[in-house]
Amino acid sequence: MFVPALPLFGTFVNSRIGAAIGVVWIAGRAHYAWSYVRDPEKRGPGMIATLLGSAVLLPGAIVGIVLVGVRWM
Repeated sequence: MFVPALPLFGTFVNSRIGAAIGVVWIAGRAHYAWSYVRDPEKRGPGMIATLLGSAVLLPGAIVGIVLVGVRWM
């Protein structure tokens, strides 16, 4: 879900904001993986960062695509 949502968000909404969200998502995945190996009980913050990044990118990309489509009409 992240891989297609990131370039779509960057193209149709804002590339700098998309890049910042992408960095948060990657950091969240790294934290999740590291915490999963060390202590699975503490992997919550990494999971939340990943979910928030995805929850912003995908709907934002969809809204951006729809708004660009409306402008073409």
